[in-house]
Amino acid sequence: MRLFGNKPSWRRGLSSSGLGSGSRGRAAGDGGYNVDLLSVAGTSSEKPYMMVNAYSRTGFRVSGLQLEGSVCVAPHASFLWRPRSLDELSLESFRFVPLLEPPVDIVVVGCGARIAQLDPSIRRFFERQRIALEVQTSPNACSMFNFLNQEDRRALALLLPLQPAESRADE
Repeated sequence: MRLFGNKPSWRRGLSSSGLGSGSRGRAAGDGGYNVDLLSVAGTSSEKPYMMVNAYSRTGFRVSGLQLEGSVCVAPHASFLWRPRSLDELSLESFRFVPLLEPPVDIVVVGCGARIAQLDPSIRRFFERQRIALEVQTSPNACSMFNFLNQEDRRALALLLPLQPAESRADE
């Protein structure tokens, strides 16, 4: 994982309240799904929520942590997400979603700078799982996720950067 080396041009997300503390770790899920745990919301008397605070051409700021490349943001944790561009999205990119605990009700996919049609097999996959699927530009997906998360909906954001990074350290 590479953090930004130079100062990116950030655009603000919906809100920056409710930030959690950042931590890093590595975990391997069932079925060979490898994820990098980037941040977990801290504990407090209020419900802590992950927030997408800002985005740049090549990454996102999630609860104060600057991340380069694609990210998966759950209500209380964020992870690196392997696909780096629309061309790399496949059904395999989404198979981990039903394994999440607690389960999610809606998945918001940010396709980068433009909205794209996902493969019909991906839509059918989510229909069979009874999980709603929204496809947006990444800036709109950030705002939608923040709104749903603050409303205590079980939402998941899968975000591609506006301009995919040339390379990202994979393992």
